[in-house]
Amino acid sequence: MRTHPGVLVGALLFGTGGCVDGDLAWSPDNSVEPAQDSSGQARPAEAKRANPGPNRSPAVPVGRKLMIIGTQTDRLVGTVTDDAIFIDRLITDVGGQDRLRILVVSGASSTPNWLYSYFQAILPTRGVPLANLALAHIASRDDESTPHVDESTWSNGAYEPSEVAKVAEANVLWFEGGDQSRLVNLLLDADGHDRPFQAAIKAKLADNDLIIAGYSAGAAAQSDPMIGNGSGWGALVNPPDLSAVSGLAANPCNDFDTLCITRGLGYLPPQYDVLIDQHFTQRGRYPRLVRALAATNLHNGWGVSEFSAFYVDLLAGTAEVVGVPGKAFVTLLGRDDAVANNEQIGPPFLGENYTMSILAVGDTYQLPTRSHPHGVASHPVASECYQPFSEYYSDNPVLTNALGYQVLIEDVATYFADGAPQASGARVDAIAFTVDETGAGNGFRFRFTADPHSRVAWNEDAGYSMFDARWRISTIAAQITGLGP
Repeated sequence: MRTHPGVLVGALLFGTGGCVDGDLAWSPDNSVEPAQDSSGQARPAEAKRANPGPNRSPAVPVGRKLMIIGTQTDRLVGTVTDDAIFIDRLITDVGGQDRLRILVVSGASSTPNWLYSYFQAILPTRGVPLANLALAHIASRDDESTPHVDESTWSNGAYEPSEVAKVAEANVLWFEGGDQSRLVNLLLDADGHDRPFQAAIKAKLADNDLIIAGYSAGAAAQSDPMIGNGSGWGALVNPPDLSAVSGLAANPCNDFDTLCITRGLGYLPPQYDVLIDQHFTQRGRYPRLVRALAATNLHNGWGVSEFSAFYVDLLAGTAEVVGVPGKAFVTLLGRDDAVANNEQIGPPFLGENYTMSILAVGDTYQLPTRSHPHGVASHPVASECYQPFSEYYSDNPVLTNALGYQVLIEDVATYFADGAPQASGARVDAIAFTVDETGAGNGFRFRFTADPHSRVAWNEDAGYSMFDARWRISTIAAQITGLGP
């Protein structure tokens, strides 16, 4: 692996970027039998489970934390799945394997038993007793893998006292992926008010005794408002759908391309002005996220990639990137307001002077404050930091697949750090466009530039970090020859 010749800098904190040197047994009924019998009455086992019993030692509060995971995967690294890195971190934070008590909430999924079954397989490999795992009977879709259970009968589970009681018994609540609007519709009523299960989650979080983990849809839903659907391209060329922000039933966010903003679960306090996006660099979602910020007039976007978690400690006011080194990245977008960013609402949507930081494993972040409205991101090793455009690579091409798989990581960050400045200035240009049969092309240019605060870092294991780049969105047009009849 090469080393980088960039200029080394000392400890820095610039805007959004810089570099700086008693066990509790839990054994609920873990079956996936329905919460109600065929008559709609609560099953006796559920009533029994609601009573935690007299022989419990007091738990040590685990704090107020959010583990926002880009996606869940069962891919093996040796004999261990990628996801084990998240579970191992939670084990440490709750005080050991015997103390980890996970409640799976699978309402977003069309296969509600998948995550529960997956944890049944993986938790014993991490030393966690299966008695410490439970499934919330809250879902709206039947899972074909459980022929003797119809999970679609659990649609009112968020009202059931037996399900609410499970929140008190858990110290980690884990949301499955799927459709975030489906999950929110199960936990909030048609007017957007908390159902009892959601109220219990918020109360336990406020008591500093809960870690909320969620991947994919379970990550996106942790902010309020939240992104319900839409593509990066569609967010730029179509008007956003905001009809479901104040209500739920009016809009299920079914259009794949159109940016849809709706109610979220709101575990992130509104003071941070944050929207969350997931599968971020794999699906080129940075235009979607910045357009969503403009639509909601929020100032910060957190985009979490696959193999990655942004682990937020709300008590400490900090966050860090956890995940597979070299694969895990979190992108931070900063927006000031429509005037400061010269936004053209469009369509097409255009803007400039946004900030972007890409954090790798081990990088940390101080949550936004009044004096630092976009937060402060840091790399832990000063000797690994240097100024952008070190000229390690003699070429710095215009990237033609701006919204493609991992372009932000593998191309933009790479050339921002080590590409030679282009003839007309130090920048990275990435374009995305469509061409019709006449050869007429129209699209967008994303230009990334440095200012005096910008820095980059390289770690042999974790890869590139990029702090406080500036970027703008503008339009392009071209005529391609050779496409006619």
